[in-house]
Amino acid sequence: MHDAGLTRNELLRRGAAGGLVVAGALGPQWVKSAFAAVETAEASKVHSFLTRPDLRPPVLSVVARDERVSAGHLFLAPSSGPGQRGPLIVDNTGEPVWCLNTRPVVTMNFRPGIFKGKPVLSWWEGKTTHGLGEGTHVIVDDTYREIARVPAGHGRPSDLHEFILTDRGTALVTSWERVFTNLSGIGGPADGVVVNGVVQELELPSGRVLFEWKSLDHVPISESHTGITNRAAYDYFHVNSVELDRDGNYLVSARNTWAVYKVDRGSGDVMWRLGGRSSDFTLGPGAAFAWQHDARRHGGSDYLVSLFDDGSAPQVQPYSKALILALDFRRRHASVYRKYIHTPHLLAHALGSVQMLADGNVLVGWGSSPYVTEYTLDGKVVFDAHLPYGGENYRALRQPWTGRPAMPPALVYKRTEGTPTVYASWNGATEVAWWRLDTGKTAGTVAEGSRSRRTGFETSIAVPAGAKYASVAALDQHGAELGRSKVIRV
Repeated sequence: MHDAGLTRNELLRRGAAGGLVVAGALGPQWVKSAFAAVETAEASKVHSFLTRPDLRPPVLSVVARDERVSAGHLFLAPSSGPGQRGPLIVDNTGEPVWCLNTRPVVTMNFRPGIFKGKPVLSWWEGKTTHGLGEGTHVIVDDTYREIARVPAGHGRPSDLHEFILTDRGTALVTSWERVFTNLSGIGGPADGVVVNGVVQELELPSGRVLFEWKSLDHVPISESHTGITNRAAYDYFHVNSVELDRDGNYLVSARNTWAVYKVDRGSGDVMWRLGGRSSDFTLGPGAAFAWQHDARRHGGSDYLVSLFDDGSAPQVQPYSKALILALDFRRRHASVYRKYIHTPHLLAHALGSVQMLADGNVLVGWGSSPYVTEYTLDGKVVFDAHLPYGGENYRALRQPWTGRPAMPPALVYKRTEGTPTVYASWNGATEVAWWRLDTGKTAGTVAEGSRSRRTGFETSIAVPAGAKYASVAALDQHGAELGRSKVIRV
């Protein structure tokens, strides 16, 4: 993880873009005022709700969308920038569907899945230092009630980089440990400390370790592309994704070796390497990658690997891109099946994801560049959106999701420009199409009233004359009642 901030040049660039006129030298007071103006502008890119003042998710601004966009919701977890930290579900207009404020900790790896045959949401939450996490893994059901909280096994730190539920009732997670190692051969101290990347498969919900793999046992430090720094430990490997392959073995992506490893589940041996200093595949034109994230296996008889090619931190490529590589095992050759490059070009210094969708579209999360873009397989943009400046997001996913919150709808009353108005919302309810306003002269005489179309996370409804009490009923598209708020005085 890297903190996002404004340099002096960035401040000037954004000021010029916003029509800010600068006369004379940039004195300390001007700089202080300019920074305050930028911060105020960015703070305006955060949602606020009368019904849920505790929720302040960042605005996802949709800049392109057409009819070819895939069905399903977007799953994000902004970890920096304006607004709250925590899981965030939005629809294709960018409107929040469900969010949770997890401050002071951040959230990563937010995704839907299946646990014990039922739909769930899962994520990692915790704190990060120098790109490594210490936290825990959380699972909630479709009512948003927490049903499991699972740490990494063997008392190790629960790292941020992977938490994915498998179809065999387990979870893949990442961890790490510090190991004393002689680094004098690569310009470091004889009493150096190396970060050992750890992969685990855990039984759920017990958290019992079924498999553990350590990078130093199988991948030498000489494969790393990252240099020795002044940090307390040398993070030579930096595991950032784990995938269960169809044969029961694993794909492990290591950012700092620029390689994807096929790992044998029985022995832990590396079966083959894709990329890096010791690749078992020759890389065709455009197939090389660096500092990559989110390596995933696709295809039937074809063997496809998707990954997000950051190419930066330090920069070794002009821009980041999403790659889908085709592996030819007979020739031991990797070629570009598809690649996706944002317009204008983006350079992500960290994070990022690539998801191949069921309808053939491809969703790219641009990591520390705060964009999410969906393409047709042949590269046409069908959806493009961005978080506010500084809004990093580890992975972006699109999946179907039906939420039925355990909590009732929220309802508040306010006179808006002299008009008695109620505001209704139901955080996480995905099936609400209408709100029915029920009113009465007493709390005991509230009767069914007219319907109003749901208009986003929070819907305003005018209160009829003479009403003293009100409640709302959430209705689906067929008019069936899904839930009801408390009765309030209006």
